[in-house]
Amino acid sequence: MGLKKSEMIGIAFSLFMIVALGLVGIWVLAKTMKNYRPGRSKIQADLKTMRVELAPLVSDLVPVTKEEMEQLSFNQIKKSVKNGLVKSSKGVLTTIYHEPVVAWSYKKYVGKTENGLLLARTKNQEFIYRVKNGEVEMVVGDNLLGTLNDRGALMSHKGNKQIAQINKNEDNLVLPVLVNNKLVGTMSNPMRKQKGNTRAFQHLVNMNEEEQELVLTLSILEMVKREIEG
Repeated sequence: MGLKKSEMIGIAFSLFMIVALGLVGIWVLAKTMKNYRPGRSKIQADLKTMRVELAPLVSDLVPVTKEEMEQLSFNQIKKSVKNGLVKSSKGVLTTIYHEPVVAWSYKKYVGKTENGLLLARTKNQEFIYRVKNGEVEMVVGDNLLGTLNDRGALMSHKGNKQIAQINKNEDNLVLPVLVNNKLVGTMSNPMRKQKGNTRAFQHLVNMNEEEQELVLTLSILEMVKREIEG
């Protein structure tokens, strides 16, 4: 006995759904693997996309001078989050007077441990942070500064020498900031859930351009981590 037309349609539909679900599964798997251990080309492509997304925010930023550094706050504006297989977020850090000074974009890749890419921009500088395996590779402009290890110390790319550190302690209200083993300031502890308009730094000494760049590089990461991990 032949199959009825309705039965044939039902079988065809079932086969279609099986094939469709299989293709979706393959697509999800491919996307997952692509974002599990992203290679250099993937990272560069994502950075290009992130730069485009940040461009409208960067145009409104105020240049970072010593005065803006001293007035930098935990306040965030224009924050947005996109959930999915790969979570992404972005926002803008301001001074205590609500002047926008740092725009940032973060992408969290698939992984058992933290695996992500952070791009931050001031008016005149670009900061790239590649987070993986418990460490953070830091690049400012075209200069590879070094790697932040699991002890919170920034080790230089050349010579593996400690060049900067924010001494972390969950119980302390402020954290010492060191550059080349010299105390250059104290940072309000991001882990203590500071109010948005709290000053990021309670104290900063006079610094040269290189020292200020190192302090800003470390502090941006700490302040953004407070947002993406909170």
